[in-house]
Amino acid sequence: MGRIRLITRADDCGMALSANRAIIEACTRGIARNVSIMVPAPRFKAAAELLHELKGVDLGVHFTLNAEWDNVKWGPVLPPEKVRSLVDDKGLFYTTPMHLHERHAKQEEMLAEARAQIEAARAQGLEIAYLDTHMGVEWVAKTGEKLARLVEQEGLIWANPLGKRLPKIPDSTQGHPERLIAQLEAATENTYLTVGHPTYDDEEVRRFRINASPEGEVARDRDGQRRMFTDPKVLQCVAAKGVEPIRYSQAGDKG
Repeated sequence: MGRIRLITRADDCGMALSANRAIIEACTRGIARNVSIMVPAPRFKAAAELLHELKGVDLGVHFTLNAEWDNVKWGPVLPPEKVRSLVDDKGLFYTTPMHLHERHAKQEEMLAEARAQIEAARAQGLEIAYLDTHMGVEWVAKTGEKLARLVEQEGLIWANPLGKRLPKIPDSTQGHPERLIAQLEAATENTYLTVGHPTYDDEEVRRFRINASPEGEVARDRDGQRRMFTDPKVLQCVAAKGVEPIRYSQAGDKG
């Protein structure tokens, strides 16, 4: 049986205290090996304090130009007047990349905000290894190529092209841990990527809604994504199949 290498990434660190704690658990008690940080999000500095102590994990900037939640919003690192095409009249990010596209977001402002987010993460003493994008925003204003160049200039890994999708499985598979197990059982030798957004199902995250979703739905789903990295059945499957959870900095390592 060939070796299965799995880039395991926990996204949206900084969106909530619950997310910060759950992501630490996903790394220390589970298989997450990469943490993507939302620098503009409200709990970013609290996340940075926890991440200073985290070992054996790559930290990345989760380049964020959107705030998708109905009732929790944030804006850019740069002063809103310097990135006017990226924000609404309150200086906050729009809900989706399509909103940015429709409002003619400027490529130069997107790149300036990307640089500012990298600098802000480093200013908190974090050793940043990579950059990926929140909600796939790089297509707006055809920014992807120049963003990749900026990432290279900053000495970072451009995460977006790395790791194949895990095999498709029947939609009837229930639960995030069960879905990952089924995907790993179907996988053959290669380097794959799996991404989760861990939180706890707690009062803080029950406030988060998207597209008028029922109260608590987001919290339940993201608690499942936490368990995708930590459930004993997942850990048993990873061990039994010899799956190697890896960091982005190991993705090019053939050894």
